[in-house]
Amino acid sequence: MSIKAVLFDLGKVLIRFDFDPAFRKLAPLCGKTPAQIRDFFSESGLEVLYDGGKITSYAFYRQVRLGLGHSLSYDEFSDIWNTIFTPVPGMAALVKRLAKAKRLVLVSNTNSMHFQYVKKRYPVLGHFDRHILSFKEKVRKPDPRIYRKALAACRAKAQEVLYIDDREDLTQAAKELGFHVHTFKNDWKKLEDVLKKHGVL
Repeated sequence: MSIKAVLFDLGKVLIRFDFDPAFRKLAPLCGKTPAQIRDFFSESGLEVLYDGGKITSYAFYRQVRLGLGHSLSYDEFSDIWNTIFTPVPGMAALVKRLAKAKRLVLVSNTNSMHFQYVKKRYPVLGHFDRHILSFKEKVRKPDPRIYRKALAACRAKAQEVLYIDDREDLTQAAKELGFHVHTFKNDWKKLEDVLKKHGVL
């Protein structure tokens, strides 16, 4: 079957993210080291709850403030928490080309605070027909339910969709549901070759 839609992950495919700058900014405000900040988020599970839509943005902020002991306002914390993104070179132009020929859908494990930030600052997201987001769907990849939501948004059969993600465990989960997949490793030229191979470009 020919490819009718292309399904993209967000982080480390369209936009890079690195939490270390945020951890470094938070550390002196909490009397902790960046490593301790990293460990807090890893061990608390708050980010997973937030990405999964189980807690609100303000509840996330309050629990982080309580856990780390900072005195930042919500807006001050949000400014720090969102300064983790940079564009992946070449991807905006590639997506713009794809949007002229195929239906494009975004599927991402993300949270409201981050998504609202990137949506305003990265026009590449405007080329997508639908955004399937974990915090809205209240389920995260690799749960099959979010892939089925994404498939419905693609308006195609699984065999007619090419899914691109940077994590092999996530592309493998989609492959088991019948999707064509490509694990992206920061090489848009290679992705371009994959798209040509599938007749998408």
